[in-house]
Amino acid sequence: MASINVHTSKDGVKTYRVRVRVKGQPIQTASFRDMTNARKWATMKEGQAIAGQHFPQKKPQHTLNELLDKYKRDIMPRKTPDTQLSHQSVIAFWRERLGYKFLSDITREDIVHSRNELSKTRKPATVVKYLVLITHSLNIAVKEYGWLDKNVASTVSRPTLPPNKVRFLSDGERSRLLTECRKSQNKHLFALVSLAMYTGLRRGALLNLNQEDIDLKNRTITIGKTKNKSTLILPLVGECYELVKDLCSQNTETSYIFPSQAIYRWNSYEKAFNEAVKRANLKNTNFSFHSLRHTSASYMIQAGIPLYVVGTVLNHKNPATITYRYAHLDTSNLKGALEILAQRLES
Repeated sequence: MASINVHTSKDGVKTYRVRVRVKGQPIQTASFRDMTNARKWATMKEGQAIAGQHFPQKKPQHTLNELLDKYKRDIMPRKTPDTQLSHQSVIAFWRERLGYKFLSDITREDIVHSRNELSKTRKPATVVKYLVLITHSLNIAVKEYGWLDKNVASTVSRPTLPPNKVRFLSDGERSRLLTECRKSQNKHLFALVSLAMYTGLRRGALLNLNQEDIDLKNRTITIGKTKNKSTLILPLVGECYELVKDLCSQNTETSYIFPSQAIYRWNSYEKAFNEAVKRANLKNTNFSFHSLRHTSASYMIQAGIPLYVVGTVLNHKNPATITYRYAHLDTSNLKGALEILAQRLES
């Protein structure tokens, strides 16, 4: 580990040069006039190196509050505005529960206890949302910041979500809802609900549409960054084109197609939408704004549009998602398979 070389100058003076080499550390060197001090220094440096290997210095400790502060600065801006707003309460929850703790002191039991407390008052999907955020933030602490060696939250099981129920509008329900939206004091509600069904776009994508996203000449609408982090371009067809054209000509004070005075843009439309839903007798039928997206998908599938095309329109990242949610609406392939089976059985 240590080597000592003797050097003699032109005038005959001897010096003893020591080199201490430790794997993973820079070489340390020093020169002495006598061998005794050279050996003492080499022994001391070797001892320090051995102690450093067996008793490494501890990493600086960071609390969960510090991690969440950094997570908000570094990670949250990558999410959609709606997601950022909805995650504020999630971050506040984990701050209150475990924010004071050092990351290395957070145990699996801490996460399990918090999950169980949440489950008493929140739906399974909400509990999953809270667990996803804490797991992701701790993963960032491990993989990017180097503040933690392992993520205990990743070992905690999440509640089982109920089966997906695809709620879509019948023709009569659609007609009633659009009639009530036309009557609304919110003059943009009818266009918002109609455009949701014409395009199948998510609420956040619609409310964040800008004039620059609309190409009236080529009759297209562009979502620069979807929930799946990809670009989506959809044609504007039928009445949808006329609605968008009118919106572009009406809104001269803001670049948004659907203006809003609220930071959380849905706040400008939520009350009016809920009132229209109530008047259309849909309030107690598990209907939400997202059901308009289901309506678009369901109508296309029932019209014989292939599942993969519907999935492209809806911008589903995983093709299995569209199959899982909507395949029951397309029975044409099942009919063919059962007819072949019947022929075999009856032969």
